[in-house]
Amino acid sequence: MLGLALRNLQRKPFRTYALAIAVAIAIGAVFATATILWGVERSLAQGFSKFGADALVVPKGALVNIKTALLTGEPSTFYMKGSYGEQIRNLAGVSKVTPQLFLTTASGSHCIVGNAFLVGFDPRTDFTVMPWLYQKQEREFARGDVVVGANNNYQVGDVVYFYGETFTVFGKLDRTGIGLYDNAIFLHIDQAYDLIDSSKKYADVPDMGFARGDVSALLVQIGSTAKANLIRFAIAKNPEVRVVTAGNIVTSVRQNLTALFTGTVALIVVLIIGNVLMISAIFSTIVNERKKELGLLRAIGARRFSVFSLVLSESIMLTTFGGLIGLGLGVILLRIFARSIGFHLETLNIPFLWPPLYQVALLAVAAVIFALLVGALGALYPAVAGSRIEPYDAIRAGE
Repeated sequence: MLGLALRNLQRKPFRTYALAIAVAIAIGAVFATATILWGVERSLAQGFSKFGADALVVPKGALVNIKTALLTGEPSTFYMKGSYGEQIRNLAGVSKVTPQLFLTTASGSHCIVGNAFLVGFDPRTDFTVMPWLYQKQEREFARGDVVVGANNNYQVGDVVYFYGETFTVFGKLDRTGIGLYDNAIFLHIDQAYDLIDSSKKYADVPDMGFARGDVSALLVQIGSTAKANLIRFAIAKNPEVRVVTAGNIVTSVRQNLTALFTGTVALIVVLIIGNVLMISAIFSTIVNERKKELGLLRAIGARRFSVFSLVLSESIMLTTFGGLIGLGLGVILLRIFARSIGFHLETLNIPFLWPPLYQVALLAVAAVIFALLVGALGALYPAVAGSRIEPYDAIRAGE
């Protein structure tokens, strides 16, 4: 029956290849979109897992800016009193609290690069920066040292300067996929405060916008046995702050990115439904065209199931072939994505992390299986109709 099904497909090569290409377009779109969405999930999951914090406490008006800073690494400065950290630290169930201070460099000979994103952090309480170093000097972090994100060109041991103050690159962070960590340069928070005085030496530098003791964010780690919602509620009682959880940011960003693919997904659904209906209509026509042949098969002893499996096999073979072509088309679409949207994301400092090769292989296998199911579903009605043909009536109808 499989041999007969293959020969039947070869009878009308144009119709066979046209159907296969139609299936290939749908499957290629499914494969490419699934791979891209998986990559987006992986980028967000890996990036936000670097935080090590259960919540970020930021100034009340900084909710939008903190998302921009975290995701793109664009300079975004906002400040609040650092004394809030002590209040949070005294809450039952809070494990750790560490401050971060955001500031930017100015253009001029006093800074090695202008508009760079600097983050002051406290190495004594930090649990989000130092644990993720993958390159560092063989000594302890000290004043005068900086840690650079993965997107910086500076290497361990290099000397950089900001507002006339020189620093040594102590270490470099692993790539996170989060703009703030990948693009920022981290320095001791005490030296970040010292830059207030250093910047005043230069007439072209505007006021830094913060005072000693101010912070941009407080990163909070909650104990494993504590009730996180109660702690977040207690922190939020302060009218001057907002509590942002990494999960909320991930959800928001995921929703925004998923919205970009909604049109594509809708088109894919339409393509798949169209393919199923088209296969059903064409194989109904094929069954009608070969009514006499099917009747002869039944007359020489073929069972109803044999005729049913013959029609179904033809459709499955055709759509599986289309699915394989679709994988090649999907790879082309992914390359186009990498050279267009992917490149654009890189320029925005939002690196796209492709899924591991074995996951892409799983998606490829799933896409081919999906093509097989489309063929089976589309040919189901024609196959049932063909199996019900009575030999005598079919032969008479074909005369």
